Amino acid sequence: MHFVVICDAVNYKCMKITTIWFKIFLVFGVVLFVSACSPTRKLAKSYINESTEWNLLVLFPDQLFKVNDRYDRDESKLTGLSEAAKHDSLLAQSLFLSSLNDSTILFHFKNAYWDALSRYDVKLFSEADFDRFYEQDSLSWIINVAQIELQEFISDTEDEENFFGLRYTQIVPLNGINFAVWTEINALNDKSSENKVYFTDQNLFDYHEGQFTYDFFTGSVNYYYHVDTLNIADIENFASFMGRLSATYTYDQLLNNKLKNYTRDEDHPDYYRYDPYSKRLFKTEFDRFIELEE
Repeated sequence: MHFVVICDAVNYKCMKITTIWFKIFLVFGVVLFVSACSPTRKLAKSYINESTEWNLLVLFPDQLFKVNDRYDRDESKLTGLSEAAKHDSLLAQSLFLSSLNDSTILFHFKNAYWDALSRYDVKLFSEADFDRFYEQDSLSWIINVAQIELQEFISDTEDEENFFGLRYTQIVPLNGINFAVWTEINALNDKSSENKVYFTDQNLFDYHEGQFTYDFFTGSVNYYYHVDTLNIADIENFASFMGRLSATYTYDQLLNNKLKNYTRDEDHPDYYRYDPYSKRLFKTEFDRFIELEE
């Protein structure tokens, strides 16, 4: 009988704990359910279903802008030169830009962009389809990748380690490439969309590994490091990555522009991204285009 009483007390405690956790999970589940069923989210899903009828004419630039911003460049070589000659001199002093082929970089960017955007099942038109594009009756946009700029620079990264309360640091210069893209989105027959310019950029760096070691026999601290320097193939692959990123940002921007009228009065409306592979809709704050002010 005593054993039964103990079990009842234990069961009561377990039941109490279980009830608390049940309430926590219930509240959490309700929050998720309400979020998943919010009117804005439901509207976004309806636009995603509708986007199979969107017509997108995609235009690309025929050249790259290249900027040598390395701090080890020799400014004295620019004295007395014309602007065009200065540009050529700076390009010659670069480690990568002078060896990059515009057509090859654009080829990788375009192919990746086109392939990524086609995953959303929108109707894509190239410059060769200009006339056919203007014959479409459903929602249509001109997506103009107006400018692509590659900037070469050097970034000093700092490694640090503490030994016996003392801080040791080492500066390692790394080569970097900034890949920047400006995109214009012009609506043809959608009065709810504004014609805007959008921007995104990413950096690519040398890969490096560094390590401090302490020599107990001499009491000295040594630093060892290895740098895997960028090459042209790395930058070409990066162009493909930027093509995919720009394409996904473009679709997301179209989606959120459609939602803008619905959330116009909100101080900080949610920004949605859509993954066409997993069919998942999710919110983001920074993983998106930057809208440029006019």
